Amino acid sequence: MAARLSKTPADPLEALPSLPLDEREWQAVVKSLRLSPQQAKVVRLLLRSAANKQIAFALGISEPTVRTHLERIFSRTGVGDRMELAMRVLTVCRELALGDACPPNR
Repeated sequence: MAARLSKTPADPLEALPSLPLDEREWQAVVKSLRLSPQQAKVVRLLLRSAANKQIAFALGISEPTVRTHLERIFSRTGVGDRMELAMRVLTVCRELALGDACPPNR
């Protein structure tokens, strides 16, 4: 019987999709949502579809710590779950883009 070669990437995050925002958009979202550097790292991985276990591995923290970060992020951003957070990030990004394109009405 021939040995099968594993196609599992060495880095478990390698298989995740890339961040759906460019760096300028991402930095604007982080600033707008007032995320701490660690919270920004958690959200960035969440937006790449990382599970809590993957986030914990990538950041060198425990899964309970990831859950604590998520609870605080949800509270800070006024959302209830991961999907709402993703939608909030995209909404903020769109609002910022429209703000650049459209001056406020006075």
